[in-house]
Amino acid sequence: MRIRDCVFFLCLILTQTLCFASELSSEALDNADYISGKTTFQQRCSACHTLAENSANLVGPNLWHIFDQTIGKVTGFSYSEGMKESELIWTPDLMANFLQDPQKLFPDTRMFIPEPVPANFMTDLVAFVMFETDAADKPKVEKPQPSQLVNSELPLSDRFPSFWNHLMTNTTHYRLVAAEGELEFDAYFNTNGSVGTSLKGVQGFWHVNEKDMFCYALYGLPTLIQEFVECFPVAAMAIPRFARELWRSEPQQGLKLYGGILPGRP
Repeated sequence: MRIRDCVFFLCLILTQTLCFASELSSEALDNADYISGKTTFQQRCSACHTLAENSANLVGPNLWHIFDQTIGKVTGFSYSEGMKESELIWTPDLMANFLQDPQKLFPDTRMFIPEPVPANFMTDLVAFVMFETDAADKPKVEKPQPSQLVNSELPLSDRFPSFWNHLMTNTTHYRLVAAEGELEFDAYFNTNGSVGTSLKGVQGFWHVNEKDMFCYALYGLPTLIQEFVECFPVAAMAIPRFARELWRSEPQQGLKLYGGILPGRP
């Protein structure tokens, strides 16, 4: 057995824990960039997770007071068997490594991310989550004043230009899975608030509310489920990514939605 394999084996068996590649020092977390961490969370995590006390579980669990707690123990959330049976405790290092490759730590996890969080954003992200979830040893990061944040009175195209350009110029691809079968089609979000699709008679509309939640409805679907509504944070779509399946959700009971973005429009 090679030395590094022996070390990993001892780490797993003798200490009943995991060896982690990432080590986030208290100093690094204290000096993290709050705005960078917030932006990273909004773009990569906010569609599935909430942070505030008493907030709802979404596709993923609410993260309030998650640090120093055993994995898989948030009340009311259905975890994979691997996470429910784990005795690991959430630490900054564990979170950083989990976000690099969730399936590497828990092969049966339903956690789905299009890509790992880049290393240069990881410290800011973890520090932000620790700060906002009131971790016992939360970093001493500097939270910006409201005057430093984006002006909410600006047009959506100016407040979230990356989101605007990405969604309004490319094709959104959907795969709906229901009891009666599957349906695949493309949708086109338009700047006037309407939504067109590749299916005859299927259309919709979209709106952004005061909390910067992007909500849309599609109706006229040729299935038993003829319409659905879905909402997610605008910032969650700000990073240009292209694939037929980038996210998964359940907009209503009995309906699973797989969505992606394809470049350009026909």
